[in-house]
Amino acid sequence: MSYFLNTFRTPKPGKEVEVAEGVQKSMESLGVPGLVSVTISPPNAHLESTKITAVVPIPDADGVDDLMDAIFGNDMAALKERSELSELSVQENMSLSRVRASNINSQEGFDPKYIMRRFFQPKMGKLQAFIDLMSDWMADVDLKFAYNISTPVGGQITSVRITHLTESFALMQELHDNIISDDRLSEHLSLIERPGVHSLGRITYSKRP
Repeated sequence: MSYFLNTFRTPKPGKEVEVAEGVQKSMESLGVPGLVSVTISPPNAHLESTKITAVVPIPDADGVDDLMDAIFGNDMAALKERSELSELSVQENMSLSRVRASNINSQEGFDPKYIMRRFFQPKMGKLQAFIDLMSDWMADVDLKFAYNISTPVGGQITSVRITHLTESFALMQELHDNIISDDRLSEHLSLIERPGVHSLGRITYSKRP
């Protein structure tokens, strides 16, 4: 079972570029793959500030230990080295998630520019049914995109995130239109508590494992 670690930072006004570049350099210094994105259409744009999000893929549970040791070991030297990023931000946090289904590793020559994160809360007792439905559904979509279905290690027990990556905004829109016109949408809606929340980001850095 694979995992990934997200870091979330809200830059101070005017510091978005410095934070995005700093997060990229931080990942490069740790020698980890992953990507960095900047929100361009959050769920509540009139209430939220721009966020810089990084994601680091982790192959298995032992890899989680290795990454946590790299971050928190040696008297937390890695965190101390990144204190400047904290000073440039008004908020920061991290989140560990478990991958339930994905096709990302099968995408050869894939250069994503956009990332859409979709958050859903399945009804109690319907988590696995929802994951199974979405896994089969995403595998059937005949478009060039990558997807990842995950559940957070912390937070709502039944929370599910579905992530889509595309090489263009036009393809992201085509993917959206494909999904909302599919006959499985009614079954999808019957398994969740309420409609999902979406957040679109522009990818500024990407390095494959």
